[in-house]
Amino acid sequence: MKTNCAVTQDLLPLYEEELLHPDTQRFVEEHLQSCQECRHIAEQSQIPLPAEVKLHGASKNMIRNITVKLTTIQIFFVAIAFVLAMSTTIMNDNSGFILTYAILGAVTYLFYRSVLVTVLLAGVPNFLWNCLLYMTDWFGKFYADSFSEALQIALTTLIIHLLVTVIGILIGFCILKIREEK
Repeated sequence: MKTNCAVTQDLLPLYEEELLHPDTQRFVEEHLQSCQECRHIAEQSQIPLPAEVKLHGASKNMIRNITVKLTTIQIFFVAIAFVLAMSTTIMNDNSGFILTYAILGAVTYLFYRSVLVTVLLAGVPNFLWNCLLYMTDWFGKFYADSFSEALQIALTTLIIHLLVTVIGILIGFCILKIREEK
């Protein structure tokens, strides 16, 4: 390969983006007029890439395996959130929710790196459990005298648990920042 060909081929991406000095641009244009091989390479680089990539058997299996693993982990997080919601109810004088929801918030944030997903995973199971606990008599008694009182208890419990979850999110965020600095 001639030196001019190598230089021209190295400059093609910049030429296509019109980022070359005018003298260098003239050099590339002159070379493309005189060299069929470089002109063919320049034409090939103008062909758009396919918008959709065709997956083959091995690729499909790899993506399916990754999807199954992620789904399993997500189900695990949801299950843990429900277990925590059931076992750390504030109204049962259980203050263990502080540590467990902070840990849940930190671990979930570290995994998903999303505040919204973390809040949803901590809040939805908690709210559903508290609605079931305080708004029904499934457990043999009513904890509240009216629906509005039960809803108020469930919402208050949710807010307190979410505040502790946000502390966990902040801890997870700090862990990520410390790891980035290393």
